[in-house]
Amino acid sequence: MVSALNPQFKQPIVLFGNGENPSHSIELNTLKNASTILCADGAVDKLLSLEFIPDLILGDLDSLSRNPSDYSCDFIHLPDQSKNDLEKSLEWCFEKNIEKLSLVGFSGKRDDHNMATLFLLAEYSDKMDLILYTNHSTILCINGQREFDSLAGQKISMISLRPSTKVTSYGLKFPIKDASLDSTTRGISNIAKGSRFLINTNGPIWVFLNHTE
Repeated sequence: MVSALNPQFKQPIVLFGNGENPSHSIELNTLKNASTILCADGAVDKLLSLEFIPDLILGDLDSLSRNPSDYSCDFIHLPDQSKNDLEKSLEWCFEKNIEKLSLVGFSGKRDDHNMATLFLLAEYSDKMDLILYTNHSTILCINGQREFDSLAGQKISMISLRPSTKVTSYGLKFPIKDASLDSTTRGISNIAKGSRFLINTNGPIWVFLNHTE
């Protein structure tokens, strides 16, 4: 076990999970461009099969196919069985003052895990700059104003965590002006008009930038 790990990691940092195999170019390029790759313990063999080597393995270490000492990287034992690998890893990253983190491999397979991942994204987005990459979309949870890069015609969806949240958008085909997303489908499948759009909100919402290919 690592006894004295330097908490200063080089950005960009990716946290890799044991969900659906990443196949989209956006996910794979996120891994390729990472300066640091952290890996939830159950995902390490999958990461190695993609020919990426983790800098650090995080978790309870009970899902490894080999002895931890057989892996050529450092590892941190996070034994709390009441939390899943993502929650324990995010908690550790926050404690180590990691301010920006890309999540890859935390979607697909089980729907309950997907929902839990979205709620963890919401919980920790107030503490860290988090982006979740899946084979279908790029997902963020925002509270306030944020500008996004986009492609003309790209489908953009917004889902509010609270019915009272007011949302205003700029640069989308179907503009929203100081309105609540009280209908579960009102914010679904909007369309980016150009290379950028902006969303302003007074409460937390999930923003889905659906991949164009």
